[in-house]
Amino acid sequence: MTRLRAALLALTLTAAPAAAQVGYEPARSPYRDLPWKQSFGVFAGGFDTGRDPAGVGPQPGFLTGVRYDLRIGGPVSLVARVAAAPTSRRVLDPSKPAATRYIGDQDSQLFAGDLGIAMNLTGQKSWHRIAPVISGGVGMVSDFRGTPDDGGYRFGTRFMFTWGLGVRYHTEGRWEPRVDFTNYLWQLQYPPAYQATASDGSPAIVTGKKAPWMGNHLWSVGLSYQLFR
Repeated sequence: MTRLRAALLALTLTAAPAAAQVGYEPARSPYRDLPWKQSFGVFAGGFDTGRDPAGVGPQPGFLTGVRYDLRIGGPVSLVARVAAAPTSRRVLDPSKPAATRYIGDQDSQLFAGDLGIAMNLTGQKSWHRIAPVISGGVGMVSDFRGTPDDGGYRFGTRFMFTWGLGVRYHTEGRWEPRVDFTNYLWQLQYPPAYQATASDGSPAIVTGKKAPWMGNHLWSVGLSYQLFR
């Protein structure tokens, strides 16, 4: 029994140094802590709006905005964003024949604001300086420039949902670049005139849903300044 105990003790002492070598040395580890608690940033990108059945929704454009991130626990952050997109929309007159309904384009100025939650998929660390992120939230979008067309349609103010995927690049300093894909989901509302037959018997502009949900995609690049460890 004494020899057995001595053998077990020797095995334990031999295994301890080997166990200490498992994993990475701190200087060589692919993982880096994400120490900052808050950040302010800017972002910009191409805004691809959904093609609605009537074709009168906001057209694709260029969107710019600012964001604020606040870490609220572990890898989870509260995110607030405000953005603007100068764009345009098609103006129609539903009372005219189909061939002459299109009147022209009207300038449109979209403003969007949302509040949501983002989570780092690698926890509160980066992997080879990369931190993938998923996010989701709710907000509002408004067109402050457009006026109603002859059929009474105007984009107005809409409730929206948002979700997205992104990649943060962790640097040793305070500045952090990122790339994001965001989907802004809102609902259009067509007036009754869009479902009426034209004076010459031409089909109505809209024959299906008068309040379709539209997905609007943004690919953006951004730069954030980190605050408070």
